[in-house]
Amino acid sequence: MEKAMQFCSLHHCVLVFLILTFTTAPVSALEVCPTRAKLHHPVTLSCKHQCSGLLQWSLRDYRDVVQARCDQTSCWSEKGFSISHDQYLKGDLSLTITAADYSQRNVYACECEDSDFSYVRLVIETVFSPVQMESGEDLKLHVSVPEPVEVIYKSSGSADEVICRVTGRSLQCKDKYRDRTSLTYPELTLRHMEPRDSGSYTIRDTKNEEDIQIYAVSVEAVFSQVQMKFGEDLKLHVSVPEPVEVIYKSSGSADEVICRVNNLSLQCKDKYRDRTSLTYPELTLRHMEPRDSGRYTIRDTKNEEDIQIYAVSVEDKQHAVPVWVIVLILIILLSCCVGVGIYLKRRHHLRILLNRRLQQVLQLAQQAEEGTEENITEAEQSFNQLEQHYNTTEYSEQISMLCTAKKKQLQQRRERLRRKELNRRLLHMVQLVQQAEEGKKENTGEVEKELNQLKNKYKDTEYSGKVSKFCTVQQSQLNWYRLQHSNEEPIMTKRRELKWRMLHVEQLVQQAKEGTEEKIREAEEAIDELEQEYEDMVYSDQVSVLCTVKREQLKGHQYSKEECLITEDLELKRRLQQVDQLVQQAEGEIHNIRKAEKEINLLELQYMNTEHLITVTEFCVLMRAELYWYRLQYSDGEHLMTDKTEILWKVEELMNSLQKLRDGAEQEQEIPSFKVMDEMQKHLMEFKKWCEEKRGEDK
Repeated sequence: MEKAMQFCSLHHCVLVFLILTFTTAPVSALEVCPTRAKLHHPVTLSCKHQCSGLLQWSLRDYRDVVQARCDQTSCWSEKGFSISHDQYLKGDLSLTITAADYSQRNVYACECEDSDFSYVRLVIETVFSPVQMESGEDLKLHVSVPEPVEVIYKSSGSADEVICRVTGRSLQCKDKYRDRTSLTYPELTLRHMEPRDSGSYTIRDTKNEEDIQIYAVSVEAVFSQVQMKFGEDLKLHVSVPEPVEVIYKSSGSADEVICRVNNLSLQCKDKYRDRTSLTYPELTLRHMEPRDSGRYTIRDTKNEEDIQIYAVSVEDKQHAVPVWVIVLILIILLSCCVGVGIYLKRRHHLRILLNRRLQQVLQLAQQAEEGTEENITEAEQSFNQLEQHYNTTEYSEQISMLCTAKKKQLQQRRERLRRKELNRRLLHMVQLVQQAEEGKKENTGEVEKELNQLKNKYKDTEYSGKVSKFCTVQQSQLNWYRLQHSNEEPIMTKRRELKWRMLHVEQLVQQAKEGTEEKIREAEEAIDELEQEYEDMVYSDQVSVLCTVKREQLKGHQYSKEECLITEDLELKRRLQQVDQLVQQAEGEIHNIRKAEKEINLLELQYMNTEHLITVTEFCVLMRAELYWYRLQYSDGEHLMTDKTEILWKVEELMNSLQKLRDGAEQEQEIPSFKVMDEMQKHLMEFKKWCEEKRGEDK
């Protein structure tokens, strides 16, 4: 029975072991990954996992201290930390410390929905600081970490030695350093450094076992340059507790130990014994002479280090100066005084001349401000001569700056004069073109000549493009005036042909307003044919603008004059709208057409001298084109209804045919065929019918 119970007990143990083995989840401890950072530099704590829930960065051992959180909508972080929401959505959960310092050293946990993904320890890299100092200076060591630290000293050829410990704000040092150290948190001071104190000083965090900072200290002997007179005493400092010796070395000789100091006792060589004395910490060598010049080294014999080096130079004893030397010196001094007087007088004279020339050139510059371009050129030449004359004198820099500034002002004045003269010429040309509107041959010929002269005058200047465009527009306008008003037979024939073609286009456009697509297409083709037929004519620009107006009218919206009305100048915008309104009101009355033409001319003259010249000119060309279409439909005597445009067209066609008959008869050509005669008779009958209808309406 006892064996059976033992057997059952054994089975129970095995069963419990198996249950514990297969039912308990394995626990995997995360490793702590160290991340090193430079002091006060940014550092990234890496954590790359997919997290669809709440991400949280906190201290591993203090989960209530949270540095950052992220969810699917946004991220939040404490001051000094940052995290990217875009990177979080991509699976990069890394946290950035913007400026790492010792207070942030810790182990950080990256967790998502209560599951830790990674542990990261922030480690600040050791700061290495080389220090060069002279004997007797104080060494400052920074211990600015909250944890306990120790100061470890290591000299060449010796082992590490803990010389001080700092806990909180309490300082404990070894006996031989106690009197030389002090703590003014966070600075530990080691006073009166000597060459034997050279070596490395390590500030070590004992809690985290990290080296915070290492100072590589090199203490050099103090080098003193001493200038002495004959017979003065030399003071040498021997302020060290160890035995020292004074080593003298003159030029061309070997080192010589002249004195030894040990426990306030002085021992010197015979030739120095009567001249030396010790009043600690000062050793005095009396009655120095030139032969005593050289280098005096204070050497610590125990540590075999040079404490201080004196480079001594003793002046020779002064002797009596001969009389002739004194006389020579006086003559030299007198000559110098005379030379200085002459120099000062000449300098004063030069200053007077300079002021006089400055007044002259400044007066020329003032005259040029109100004068012509010739005055400006004269003033510029004066400034160039002034600058060249004083180029190698003490006033060169000031004169150069003055001349540069004044020449810049003169150049600006020249530009204003040239723009003013150009605007005057442009205004004069506009007036001439407007006066030539009647189309007399002698008037247009003179204006064309002046336009060509104006274009050639500004051909190679900065205004070439502006003037060329202006002359092209005015020449085109002049050609148009010649076509409209000239009494020369060939030009009258061209005018009738153009008027006939344009009346035909007007008729088709009017028919297309409420017509079919076929009518619209027929009108578009007629407009294109009209523009192409007159493409190579001198007045092709006007015909092109007239055709453009009809195209836009055919489309059912205003022409692109709206682009001209878009301007930041409110006054200009008001004037453009005013003229546009007058042009729209001119349809139907010849009086209104003339009034609108007058306003267009005034607008063009008003803005002739402004930066808006091109915009206003293009706008005026467009307005004149619209008025021309109105003139085609309205005579000076009475109102001709738009719906009778077809009759006007046939009258023009009839007149054109009659002109051809007359031209053929004069040139003894054959009479046109019967078909042409039949068409003329048909037009006459239609015109007669229309006249009878008008008489009936009048009754």
